[in-house]
Amino acid sequence: MTAKRDLSNGLAVEKESIVAEKPNEPFWSENLLFALYDPKSDLGFWLHLGSVPTEWGMWEDRVLVWLPGDQGVLSMWANYYTPQDSKPAGANLAFRCIEPFKRWKVTFDGFAHHNTNEEMAARAPEGPRKRLVIDLDIECAIPVWDAHTAAHSGGKGEMTTQNWAKEHYEQLYRAKGTVRVADATYVFDGTGWRDHSRGPRGGDKGEPFGGHVIAGCLFPSGRAWIFSTYWRPDGKITLEGACVVDKDGQFHHAQVLDPPRLTNFQLAGEQLAIRLKWAGGELSQTMETRRSIWTSLPALALGVDMRPPGQMYALNFGPCSWDDEVGQVYIERSEQFSHRPDRLWA
Repeated sequence: MTAKRDLSNGLAVEKESIVAEKPNEPFWSENLLFALYDPKSDLGFWLHLGSVPTEWGMWEDRVLVWLPGDQGVLSMWANYYTPQDSKPAGANLAFRCIEPFKRWKVTFDGFAHHNTNEEMAARAPEGPRKRLVIDLDIECAIPVWDAHTAAHSGGKGEMTTQNWAKEHYEQLYRAKGTVRVADATYVFDGTGWRDHSRGPRGGDKGEPFGGHVIAGCLFPSGRAWIFSTYWRPDGKITLEGACVVDKDGQFHHAQVLDPPRLTNFQLAGEQLAIRLKWAGGELSQTMETRRSIWTSLPALALGVDMRPPGQMYALNFGPCSWDDEVGQVYIERSEQFSHRPDRLWA
């Protein structure tokens, strides 16, 4: 019998659990995110759960949905005092760990506001609500990538100096299930990216946040890559790292070369260069954005808002090729446009 593959990458199994007792640190928060896309159904999701930094017992649902074609987007936000044995969950969204670092269940049952793509760009008010039901099975596909370890394995900066968390790891996966939007039901079969972070979020402690890039892509063969870069308003990189999983399934820490930053807002057609380097080689790919959602930070309000501080957060999906394989990239980018640095530096 073949032994089961260990995807923990050395992380303790407790890291997949939710903290049971309120930490003593002010603004302490725990956050989990699943972002995923299926090119066949053309459905994409950004599904976020987190404890409120100023109200530890309250959890927040944040849901963004890319609807197929030109049907627009759905958005939803709610708060709920979640019982401890039901966490991580909010009023409508729930994540359940079936097997640590290997299998999760993602569900949503509620309503979300519907806006057209044009309304999203124009910061239109929340549109009419539509019924939304999500039922997805998550199968993790690569070992966990830990930001602290990556920073000390060819990366840059330090996880423990960040002002949004002190622990953070990511993983790529495959997802299957069903999605209901109003009267339409879709079969979902896609790939995605997830993260889990803990620590103080806000409170003016740690490095000031200027912007970031996170991206990940899982290919049909199991090859994959992940990277992230975070910087201060002056452009100094405070945290950076990457990983590559090669054709033999080997996990390699990697360096980020020229992370693609957010410069404009277009629904599709951006050509974003992905460049990574590790001991075994160098990767140079180009992803084309096909799907886009824009929100302003910190409120995650739907639409483009360039009023000071002009902190924008763009979420994209799109394809890229590795030799003869095509994978779907998830990429998120933020920029503080009122103080946008011309360059990033270590």
